[in-house]
Amino acid sequence: MNILNDKTKKAALILMGPLGCYVAYQILFIWRYLDIEKYPLLTSIYTDGATVIETGCALIVASLGFLVVRRIGPLDEFLPSRKRLSTLAHVLIIISILVLLALSIYRVLGTLSPAYVLQEYQRYNFKATDGGAWMILAIYAALFLQLMDMYFGGVTKKNGTFLMLSILIASFSGGRGILILFALMFIVLLMFQRVSLMKFLIASSLVIASVGTSFALITDMRAPADHSKPVKVAPTDSYEDLNYNAAFISEDVLAAIKSHSIEPGAYAVEDALVTFVPRKLMPSKPISTAETRAIYPDVAKRGTNITFPLKANLLMHLGGWAFYADWIVVAICQTLMIFGIARRISAPGILGFAMLFCGIGFTLIARGGIFNARLLVIVPCIIAAYAGYRVLLRIQDGWTFGGQPPGVATK
Repeated sequence: MNILNDKTKKAALILMGPLGCYVAYQILFIWRYLDIEKYPLLTSIYTDGATVIETGCALIVASLGFLVVRRIGPLDEFLPSRKRLSTLAHVLIIISILVLLALSIYRVLGTLSPAYVLQEYQRYNFKATDGGAWMILAIYAALFLQLMDMYFGGVTKKNGTFLMLSILIASFSGGRGILILFALMFIVLLMFQRVSLMKFLIASSLVIASVGTSFALITDMRAPADHSKPVKVAPTDSYEDLNYNAAFISEDVLAAIKSHSIEPGAYAVEDALVTFVPRKLMPSKPISTAETRAIYPDVAKRGTNITFPLKANLLMHLGGWAFYADWIVVAICQTLMIFGIARRISAPGILGFAMLFCGIGFTLIARGGIFNARLLVIVPCIIAAYAGYRVLLRIQDGWTFGGQPPGVATK
């Protein structure tokens, strides 16, 4: 049987991990929009040599990655370190996600009527995290729990099927980016255990097709009714620009720094101070981020956010000298991802799981920056998921069916 070999997996890890993710993000969301008339500062930087420098940085990060994986040894010698969750446990997780989603919808819309929910989906999506973010985060924690079952016990048809079902249900909450990361982590966990090429390709294709379809449907449901009409508006008011163009944000940050209309500062700290404060206790809690309020006060006034890409995020916090510091972040996340996979084999634990997700979750960093208080909410989600995972395992140990806890394979 054709088995994916370790060298192929390591090459894929470098090319499709944080490095590949960041190069793809730069091409799709920034470089293809460069125009000296629209974005003179950003475009001139790249035409004056930044393209060559960034290519060199990418090659250095790739070389560093290959050096680390060569020294770390085989990464596919995985053996389960804990029992897998039972079918009953997965069913309970699915039910919990459904209940949380229903509560979230009912809190915003006051009904669970399918026709009304679909009609008012944009309003639900806008208000879902306004005072009820804990419900969405609890759903994410449930997905993390299922991924932990795969991290410690290995990927199987059963837990893979339940995870994909959970992701598709959770997608209705309006999340897109982070749900894709859960699917990517499933693919990576499957890759770095003994698996035939055919089974891996089939599983990956099914995951990509289902999550991709879900992404497209949710994006369309979130879109304003007239978003396809070719009307010229400011990028901050354009559905297409807000979803696919990050060049205008980098340009605006560079212009603000050059004109001294803003000063680099700890904007993420300002957000972090109120991140975990319930809105009921702090009615004046800002809905938009400090970065948005500084660069786009008009957007902040309407209660929405602009997501600052990694390079713009670093410029906002550190100043113009940090233009190329994004590649240091890429190298760090790539290394963490490699060590996270290695620890799954040698010393599996919550730290290794978090390191692996840090690498896989680099899309969140590429799109929203490393100095981003919203990344902090992932930490309690992972901790809660790990606690829930250990509790479920203990409960399973108390169940006996024919003298054996469910979920334990017989030899």
